Amino acid sequence: MVVVVSTRLQEVYANWEARMEVRNTESTSNRFTLDGLRQAAQNFRRSRIQEKEEWRKLRDSSLYKIKESEPLPPRTKQKVSFLQYCCNSCTPTSRDSLVTAVREKQQLHPFGVNVLFVKPGPTLFSRIFKYISYVSSCKRFEYPMITQAILNDERLKDAITLTAWETVKNEGCSEEKAFAKAKARAKNILLNMESRCSDTLLKIVAWLVYKLLPCFIQSAVVLPSQIELLKKANDTGLPLVLLPLHRSHLDYIMISFLMVTNNIRNPLIAAGDNLKIPFFGWLLRGLGAFFIKRRIDPVAGRKDLLYRTILQTYVMENLRAGHNMEFFVEGGRTRTGKPCMPKNGILSVILDSYMDGTIEDALLIPISINYERLVDGNFVREQLGQPKKMETFTSAIKAMWSTFMGHYGIVKVDFCQPFSLREMVKTFQAQQNKFHLGSPSKRPLTYSMSNSSLYGTDVIVEEHRQLVNNIARHVVYDLSKSTPIMSTNLVAFLLLNRFRDGCTLDKLVEAFESIRLELEFNNMDVAFCGENVDIIKHALDILGPGLVMQQRQEITESVDGDQSYKSNVVTAIRPVSILPNVIELSYYSNTMLLYYIMDSIVVTALYAELQSQINDPVAIAENNITVLQVNLVNRALKLCDILRYEFIFCRPCQELEEIILETIYKFVHKGIISKQEKAYLDDELWSKRYAKNFDDSSDEEYQREREINDIKYKLSLSPEHSSQMEFLHTALRPLIDTYTCSAFNLMKLVGRSLCERDLVQEVLSEIKTNLDGNIVSCGESLCVDPIKNSFKLFEKWNVLECHMQENVKIFYLKEDYDKEVITKNVYDTIAAFKWTRNVN
Repeated sequence: MVVVVSTRLQEVYANWEARMEVRNTESTSNRFTLDGLRQAAQNFRRSRIQEKEEWRKLRDSSLYKIKESEPLPPRTKQKVSFLQYCCNSCTPTSRDSLVTAVREKQQLHPFGVNVLFVKPGPTLFSRIFKYISYVSSCKRFEYPMITQAILNDERLKDAITLTAWETVKNEGCSEEKAFAKAKARAKNILLNMESRCSDTLLKIVAWLVYKLLPCFIQSAVVLPSQIELLKKANDTGLPLVLLPLHRSHLDYIMISFLMVTNNIRNPLIAAGDNLKIPFFGWLLRGLGAFFIKRRIDPVAGRKDLLYRTILQTYVMENLRAGHNMEFFVEGGRTRTGKPCMPKNGILSVILDSYMDGTIEDALLIPISINYERLVDGNFVREQLGQPKKMETFTSAIKAMWSTFMGHYGIVKVDFCQPFSLREMVKTFQAQQNKFHLGSPSKRPLTYSMSNSSLYGTDVIVEEHRQLVNNIARHVVYDLSKSTPIMSTNLVAFLLLNRFRDGCTLDKLVEAFESIRLELEFNNMDVAFCGENVDIIKHALDILGPGLVMQQRQEITESVDGDQSYKSNVVTAIRPVSILPNVIELSYYSNTMLLYYIMDSIVVTALYAELQSQINDPVAIAENNITVLQVNLVNRALKLCDILRYEFIFCRPCQELEEIILETIYKFVHKGIISKQEKAYLDDELWSKRYAKNFDDSSDEEYQREREINDIKYKLSLSPEHSSQMEFLHTALRPLIDTYTCSAFNLMKLVGRSLCERDLVQEVLSEIKTNLDGNIVSCGESLCVDPIKNSFKLFEKWNVLECHMQENVKIFYLKEDYDKEVITKNVYDTIAAFKWTRNVN
């Protein structure tokens, strides 16, 4: 454009100059000469040629500079270090604290560093013995014993007195003998429980971790910015309460290792008394473990008040003494790869310590740990219904030996942002007060506390239980969103839910890249980097041939439709979908399910709502498959209620219905469904505008609610969208099948009662029968944990009744449901979500 304008200006100037020369000639000679005109034309042509040459040189020079200069970096989003921030609604002050000092370091190591690597020091000794030198230079801490302070506590004295009077009443012995017996038992409980943390032993074990872990772990990755955040939290002087998810026995070793090597006081760790085995029990006690009962059962029909009081006093006095605490909010290790529902016992004690003024405040730090391959084996035996084997010295040695012989890839540890216990308690208390004052806001799904928690309704009022439960569920939800995604999780998820019948390596790479980009765009913690094909090959190597089969196959194709053929060799990848291998593979897949759970819920609810239309040839031909928003939301809420013991769908401070609507809007944005706008005639629009002038607020609210209820969505029938929906629906199918079989077995329970173990075996037998008959398509449906969770659901629905008989759960149907017709209604409610779509 510039060239054209400039050329045009030159022409105008040349014409004007030529006319001026002609006029000058006329003025001097008063006549036109042919030589003058010819000279003017030559000058004009010469100037144009010169101008074109100058422009040509300028363009060539610019092209040369563009070619030789360095290319500008693409405008892509730079990866920053991952950090799961605390809730902005519940803990806004905590969200703005501590992170300011570490933001500068977030860009330095966005993928983390291997903490098993230590740089040699400047001295000769530190170069030869770098691990010993580094560990010995770590800060030394004292871990004082508080045994006598606990025995002198007034609450414990009162509990001893009550226990002694109960003994006198029940056994008829003398008061002195009963008091002596109660005191002796209290001291014995405390000695068996308490930790004997040793700084020297901690440093020895830290050195052993440096030496032994690289034998079977490729690297242990932690973000330096998160370690800096942990140090800043430690500098506040408040007790730190570490709340990790529990996947492996290596969890607490890794956390203690990181605390010691970063000069932070090691926490006291709540451990199950099943780990109190020869040598290893002593070792764990020296590393900070204090042993508690996995379940606090009634004693002679009454609560074990003495044990509970000692445990409560022990935790409180340690917090008062400045110790940090660590306990697994799930209770035990997850058997399915998904976080378990929280156990609230220890958290309730810590909350009591704050409420009664024992501590001013505490910083709660959720921690998520994930492994490319689980270090201490799998839980397949237990999921198939076999009893758990108790830990012994021999079994521990065998497990360690097999671990050293294995290859387990990468371990990733994520520390979430610390938040103030005091701030969260005040927020939830304010919400409870608002609810009691008659707030019109809807309440999210509420969940009953676990039967194995320390306290029951006879000890703590309902508001306190709900407060503890809300905090625990908030922590587990945040941890489920911060769990590092390993390459094995993503590969297993794709193989089980998209390529169950097998695929080529190219197809797997394409699907892997698509989900990886989506996860990175949503700022999820993707714990791998590099080329997709290399990551997949690494994951397949870690999973091994027992879980994934790889075969090289020769494919013959015709060339250009003639008689010549071309042979290509491709790698076919197929998951091992037979029992028991598929159950172990599903363990790794379930970690990814956490990120797609709401999408899967909405798609499954959509299938259940549209089952009368979605396979109808007439509706498909007319491309008119629609669903009302209100019906879809209600279906999704019902499915969330069914799976309430499998997942935590939202934070306690959020409305579940709003989360479902957000997911629906996301599907609209992706084009999977489209919102249908209602068309109005001109007269109808005029009537609506006219009537609006006379509507009061109540009519407006009614009209708004009516318009919301009339919102309708149309389903997209494109192959791309159908494939995506089927992928999301498949992810939940194993759980739906398990719950459906469990509900079917309720009809077999009419008029009889069964202990928990026998009832579980009957459901497992039903699932096996359905697997053989191809009624159930996924082998991972054969799993004990979802079956037990379904029993909890039926108890919550008041369908099942449970009572304890000699420490054994006995199940039977409630009187109103002890009829086959009524139990079939329960089955139909769940089976509606089992319906599948004919994708052909």
